[in-house]
This record gives sequence, C-alpha cells and structure tokens, in this order.
Amino acid sequence: MALVLDTSYGNVFYKNVLVKLRSIITTDRACKVYISPFYQDHGSYSIRLWGASAETDIMLASEWRKLYSVVIALYSMGDDNDEAFYEQFYSDAERLYQLLYNNNEAGSTALSWYDGVVNDITFDEFEGDEEAVDSLHVARLSFSCRINRTD
Repeated sequence: MALVLDTSYGNVFYKNVLVKLRSIITTDRACKVYISPFYQDHGSYSIRLWGASAETDIMLASEWRKLYSVVIALYSMGDDNDEAFYEQFYSDAERLYQLLYNNNEAGSTALSWYDGVVNDITFDEFEGDEEAVDSLHVARLSFSCRINRTD
C-alpha cells in the first residue's frame, strides 16, 4: 500500500515539533527563528532549531509514542568585555527556558506534544563554523517532548 502524507503518515517531527516550536518562540520574540543543522548569519540575534533525534519508546498495534529531541541554539553578538551584554544574554536564555517551560504541553489536538522539557543549557560551547564568527555567543538548549499517535 502506498503511503500518502497526512493520510497514512505525517511529517510529525517537522510539523508538530519544529514548526510548533518556531511558532511559540516567534509569538514571544520578533527574531529570526530558522530550522537548520548549521549556524547561519541572520544578524545580531537569532535562534536555530534542529531535530537531533526521535526515539520510539512505545510501539503497539494501533499506537506509537516517540521521544523527540531538539537542539535550540540562541545566537547573540556582543562584546566579550561588556558585562551588560552578558546580563542580557543570560536573561534571553532564561526567558527562552521559561517560555518552553510554560509550553510543556503544546495543544490538545492529535499529535500535540506533552512532557516538553529543557534538559540542559550550555553557554559558548561552539560547534562547526560558530567558533570562527567574531563576537558570536551561543546558548544551546536541549529540549525534548513526547507525541503519541493512535491509528
């Protein structure tokens, strides 16, 4: 039997996790939120989302449940010697954490996530091309959530 998008399967990770996260963040903040595995220059403040993994933790004949893990990278440009910049940078990371905490359940429709949690936050641990960008700072949040699908 052929698979038909939104009939016999859905693009759950992209539509129900990544796009939903982007919507939640942009509702709170007017900034560029993009989905990419790598840093892209979008000015002095941006947020990158990347789906890191999906793990099936329940599989039954008529239902599955997956744990989705997302890397959320908050990028900000600032002077390394400016304490006021760091105060704002840490404040922005805390605000993003609180926003995700407040949205630990994303809706009440089919394929809405629950158990949304930020597992950890790291600061200025650069990956790939990030290190080569002058004055770039990154707060990286590890977010996970669960989604059930019942056929």
